[in-house]
Amino acid sequence: MRYGDLSAFTDIDQSNIDDSYGFFLYFFDEVQGHVPLFSYPKQLLNNKNEKEIISIHSIWWHQDRFLETDKFISIDLELGGVIYCGTLILCETRRIKRREGMESKKWQAERFVLIVKAPSTVSFIAQEILHELKTRIQGSIGENLCFLVELHLKKQENSDVEEFLKKKSDDIEHELIRLCISLIPKMPITKLEGQLEESVIGDTNGASTTPTHESQIQKPAKKPRLRFSIPTSHKHEISKEKPDVTLAPEPKRVRVTNIKHSEDDKRVQVTVRNSSSNLIVNALLKIYESQGFFGKDILISEIKEWAPNQDVLIEFELADSSGIIYFLKVEDEKGTIRVKRIIG
Repeated sequence: MRYGDLSAFTDIDQSNIDDSYGFFLYFFDEVQGHVPLFSYPKQLLNNKNEKEIISIHSIWWHQDRFLETDKFISIDLELGGVIYCGTLILCETRRIKRREGMESKKWQAERFVLIVKAPSTVSFIAQEILHELKTRIQGSIGENLCFLVELHLKKQENSDVEEFLKKKSDDIEHELIRLCISLIPKMPITKLEGQLEESVIGDTNGASTTPTHESQIQKPAKKPRLRFSIPTSHKHEISKEKPDVTLAPEPKRVRVTNIKHSEDDKRVQVTVRNSSSNLIVNALLKIYESQGFFGKDILISEIKEWAPNQDVLIEFELADSSGIIYFLKVEDEKGTIRVKRIIG
């Protein structure tokens, strides 16, 4: 679709679109920090709860990992049954940075954060949508994404906005909406959940790193990929000069399958599964205790080799104080794999 041709967007029936999914695009403003530019649905930008959740996403503090290696694909945050998958997009910019000390190559490109929201029970779908959306944005919009930044800054400065910039930005926003709508799965959540369970549950040859009668013995599962649930890329939407992100290595995935309290409610057992099809090496499972502005790791468990579909049991003691929130953080040598709120 060329800019200005909105027929493809207006022809899409939005009446049956699943509002369980959401999309956010931020950019790094060297003066104000990370600033929201776009969301779909649009009202998400005015949702205080959504903005507060996104503000604690670990992608804000770990962006250097994306710059250091092209193998680092996304960072996930899970809260209240919803997963927020985030990734970084870089594009050339025509503007001069407004803050001194940002002349290095690291800051030359415009930096965008793209986030996809979905129910955590289908987190693998959220990751597929995120990678596909990034590919399509790079293919159909590319470096023109910086026009959204230019328009935002002019509005902030109360400067006159040229008609060309307004038109360009409107076209880009409509293209983003079209891409988001086209990637929302047409299959109901319940059916996707059922297909996931069928793909990960095995019968034999599994093991738990912690001996316990509660752990299910399961065999390594086939890779849970449901690419038929979202449309595949059209050839004209992918730039030939850029690699297809979908060809990158599969992201590491872990799932919390059970949370169990002791009878006296003083200890908690958390069962975590490697739900990807690859071996995870030198993994760290950390229980993080947070109260107000203060927090600390209260337990760290190391796993040398974590096989696909293998369960790991981690147990910790609850503090006597009230108002404490407990998070599970899973990481390996390449960075954070999963952050999930456990209690509180």
